[in-house]
Amino acid sequence: MIPTEVDWVRVRLLVDNFFDVFEPSTEGVQRVTPGQTKKPLLAAHGFSLFVEAGIKDGSSHNLLVDTSHSPMVLLHNMEALGIDPDSIEALFLTHGHVDHFGGLTGLLEKRKRPLVVYTHPDAFLTRSVVTPRGKAGPWRFNRNEAEQKGAHFDLEVTPRVVNDLFLLSGEVLRTTEFERPWPAARVERDGREETDHFLDEQALILKVRGKGLVVIAGCSHPGIINMLKHAVDLAATPIHTVIGGFHLGTVDDETREKTIAALDEMVSDLVMPCHCTSFRATKEIADRLSEKFAVNCVGTLVKIGEA
Repeated sequence: MIPTEVDWVRVRLLVDNFFDVFEPSTEGVQRVTPGQTKKPLLAAHGFSLFVEAGIKDGSSHNLLVDTSHSPMVLLHNMEALGIDPDSIEALFLTHGHVDHFGGLTGLLEKRKRPLVVYTHPDAFLTRSVVTPRGKAGPWRFNRNEAEQKGAHFDLEVTPRVVNDLFLLSGEVLRTTEFERPWPAARVERDGREETDHFLDEQALILKVRGKGLVVIAGCSHPGIINMLKHAVDLAATPIHTVIGGFHLGTVDDETREKTIAALDEMVSDLVMPCHCTSFRATKEIADRLSEKFAVNCVGTLVKIGEA
């Protein structure tokens, strides 16, 4: 299943963990400068992106990816960046963790019409995280509340194309030997708590003419390299850009090193680690990938191809 090839993609970071008004821009990675927005942007532990794509002299579509942990930060930054909640054509929820779905009901309350939400059926399972410092959670994505406020859920476990341009990966095959489940992550299934293998986590994939694939990941719990290999298998095209959380702060040194080496090998142009990647892993990615690397920063606009 291959989406229509697009000529351009624009990715706006709405919510992420980091903001720096002095981070320099490049031709393809444009930063927000002081006074450019209607009001100051906020950074927070959560993740949300606004993705637009299109064909020259033809159609274009947009897709919101995740809604952060809170409507407060999401709606604040959308207003600051001039994005009308009713301009969003659809939402792709990468997986069922609260720092990705937490802003949805607040977003729906600001809209005048319903919103189609693409996700996996397991996104509604009860989840928690258990570490030596204690248990976080449980939390559960309240489907009924979201539907009452205007969400129309479109649930699928296999790959599918949305609006001709956006390929949703479906369940990600686990093929690498070094990417393993996060033992702290727990899920309730059939009345029992067990290790969460994140079958619900999916990636967004776009195919850009003459460049390759743009892959957007939420947290990469299945492993970012597994997700990239899955994208290549689906679209039969190499990777140009990857943006997202890589969740490398909880893995051992060997896994982190193998992951960074594979990112360098698989991605030709741009690697932007966000959200849950961790400072240490982000620094190591920057050191190794050099010119391919760009730091995550709230408000950043990534431009690929010519509109």
